[in-house]
Order: sequence, then C-alpha cells, then structure tokens
Amino acid sequence: MPSSDVFSGLDLLLPPPMREALVALERRQALRAPTGLSFVFADALAHLSQPAWDEVTQGRSFLLSRRYLDALERARTPNVIHRYALGFDGQHPVMAMAMQIVDVGVDRLRPAHASGLIEGLDTAALEAKVRQRVLVCGNLLSSGLDGVAFAEGFDRELGWRGVAEVLYRVRRAEKLNGHTNVVVVKDLEASQVEASRALEGMSYRTVSAGPTMVLALDPAWRTHDDYLASMASKYRSAVKRKVYAPIADGGARVERLSIEAVRRHKERLQALHLAVQDNAAVRPVTVGPDYWPAMAWLDDVCDVRAVLRGDEVLGFLVLQTDAGVTHAAQIGFDREAAKALPLYLRLLHTAVEVGLERRATKVVLGRTALEPKARMGARPVDTFMWARHRVPVVNALTRGLVDLVRHEPAPHIDPFKHGEARLGAD
Repeated sequence: MPSSDVFSGLDLLLPPPMREALVALERRQALRAPTGLSFVFADALAHLSQPAWDEVTQGRSFLLSRRYLDALERARTPNVIHRYALGFDGQHPVMAMAMQIVDVGVDRLRPAHASGLIEGLDTAALEAKVRQRVLVCGNLLSSGLDGVAFAEGFDRELGWRGVAEVLYRVRRAEKLNGHTNVVVVKDLEASQVEASRALEGMSYRTVSAGPTMVLALDPAWRTHDDYLASMASKYRSAVKRKVYAPIADGGARVERLSIEAVRRHKERLQALHLAVQDNAAVRPVTVGPDYWPAMAWLDDVCDVRAVLRGDEVLGFLVLQTDAGVTHAAQIGFDREAAKALPLYLRLLHTAVEVGLERRATKVVLGRTALEPKARMGARPVDTFMWARHRVPVVNALTRGLVDLVRHEPAPHIDPFKHGEARLGAD
C-alpha cells in the first residue's frame, strides 16, 4: 500500500506534530527517488551531443557555452578536471551541467596569515587527513550560478532533483579515482536558493559564501566621466587625485591587451596573478599560464586590461561581460610597484570603464576589499552555496573549514549625489 494511503488513514488519529513529520518524511522519500530522467555523462564536452547542449544552453550564461568551456578545457588548470552531463525527458534535452572536480589540500585551505597554526605538526599526516576531492557544480574561476541550465518551461523542482541525481552519479563513478568527499553547488543569490530548495531534501545545506560587491550602472552613464560626475565632489575628487593622477604621473597607462600581446606576456601575467593569489586566505584553484591566452581568445566577451609602463605590465584584470553583467574575474599586480602606484584601485575603475563600454547594467567586483568598492558605489549582495559531505557526521567539520574564511562586514557608503540608492541586486 503506498505510504500516502497509509497516511490518509492515519491523519485523523495522529497529533499534528506527528502528522507533519509523516508529511515531511513522505516528501523526503519522494525527493530521494530517481527522477525518471535519462542522463548522458562525459569527461570532455566534445563527447556530448553538440546540438542537444546548444538547445538547452542557448540564451543562457555564456559560461555554459561550448565556446567558453572548450577554451577552459584547453587552459588545463592543474588541479581541476572537468565533467559534463545532459539530462533528457524522453527524447528531449531538458538540462545541461558543467562540473569540476578539484583536489584541495592543506596548502590551499590554510589561511596564509594563520600558517603558524600548523607549525610543529606532522604536515604529511595532516595533509592525508584534510585533503579533499570536491565536486563542484559550476566553475571556480568565475562567479554566479554557472553550472546548470534548464530548458525553457522545464519543471524547476524536477530539474534540481536532477542536479542532485547527476552529482550523486558522478561522485559514485569517481570512486575509481578516489573518494569525492564534498559536493558543492555555487554561487546562488537568495532568490536562487529558494528556487533550488529541493536540494535540502537530499541532505544539502546552504552555506554563506559572503557578500559580493556589485555596482549598478545608471543607464544615463555613457562614460567613466559620466559616472564620476554623478558622485559627490569629495568622492569624485578623491578618484581623480588618488587613483588616476598618480598612474599618469608615474608614466603608466591602461590598455586592452590584444590576443598576441597576452600570449607574449602570459608568463608575466601568471607571475602577477600568483603575487596576488599567494596572499589570499583560500586558493582552491590556481590557473596556469595558458589560461590567459585562452580567455583573450574570447575577445567578444572577455577583456584583458593592463596597466603598462613602457612594455612592462604592472597589473592586469580579466573581465567577462555576460548577459549585461560585467564580472571582474581575475586580477594580478606587481606588489612592489603598488607601493608607489594605486594599481589595484585603477584596475577596479577599469572594470567600471569596461562595463560602460559594454553597455552592461552592473559590474560584479568580487568578495574582497569591500571598503574601496563601497566607496565606488558598489553594494553587497549576499551569496550562498549548497554543500553536502558524503559522510553526514563530517558536515560539522566542513562547517569548520568554511568558517576559516571570515567574511568581513560590508560597509554602507553612498558616494553619489542626493543619496541615490544603487543596490545593484535587481
């Protein structure tokens, strides 16, 4: 007899708390049942049906396009392997997923400023205990929910159950290469968390990824000068005097690097990026030098802007504009030169320049250095991820690892005239 029939006979006999518990149990069992969808899995995107992939992802994020994912594969990020899946309802493709499996060890999870915490310990033994293989729905080199696309009109609850089924199957298949301990779906805003709530019934839990700073671009702004003109005088003056003037006075300039220039400077770009990343609290992924030409090749979507003095690259920023949003993806700069020149701040304003050139509606500036971004008019937008560990009791440990990265509170600063609210989260 189906459980619903049993429940219908008991609903008048049980007290409300038990009745609610039975409803929750029944729903949980339904969520954990196979979806009935059919799936095709691949280790390389080229192995999947190209028309089916395009049918599902057309008009969705560029970061799920074959063109971008092919470039990402060619870049060969050292500790990342790629996995893909297509979901079908009968003969119709209804969902596409791009995933990454990342090996994360002590050297990547340990905050640089807290390295003293493990001094004197048996590092090899600690590495063996802490090393994790993490399965990520999405791309750790970008921001946003960029790991899954659903066909137009496809039931979203069924779709998210399908996401969980795909991640379960991939994790099980990866046992040949070692246990995949942690599964993550990144990066979601609050409304996307609600839409994906079906994952909660499969032992996923939400984890705060901290605020990301977003600058909304006024449609009236056509140039960076328009943006500055909207600021209160003290903020506008500070940008001109403390950011733009020192760069010009120091004999430096900002240019967009051509594909050829990126190829020529790729080792320098790599060194500058590592100089920044080595100071980061957590660095789960480190790209190789081939990543920069791979991104520059996507020149209709990606910009590589550099601060140059002569032919020397002092700093650079990779920007991706997708669906009207410009994302500051990767940055690098010479820390010694930055003692005399405001390289970081100049690169942040370069992101605004590119967003305006691309006619974007907002610029996503990232999760670090919140105060200078707030002074530019950016506001915090809370982001989340769904996370699950294969051993339930270890979820407490996972919580502890996540808590190693403390999210600094985002300041509220309004640099614009008349106190205009530019939340950047719409």
